[in-house]
Amino acid sequence: MAYVTVHTLDGDPSDLLSRKEQHFDPIVRRIAPEYGCIASVTTQTETGLMIVNTWESADRVPAFTAHPEIQAASTAAQLPQPSSFQRYEHASIDLFQP
Repeated sequence: MAYVTVHTLDGDPSDLLSRKEQHFDPIVRRIAPEYGCIASVTTQTETGLMIVNTWESADRVPAFTAHPEIQAASTAAQLPQPSSFQRYEHASIDLFQP
């Protein structure tokens, strides 16, 4: 079973997405798979961003979050702390594309 996290960030959606895509996403794309990240989906909302991450398990997520390059990317992006953070264990995933 997978582990899913859902983060919401409050602020200007376009600005948040731009900073995330410029500073954070390139590093995450390179490092996250090593820690069991399966997929990440980001969408703009009326109040900011919603980010849904799917992991193989919760076991390696703390190490990913603490990784020095992830910390540096987070600082560079200057994203706010999540206004909400939810965790779901025992998630089921269906992949429809090879």
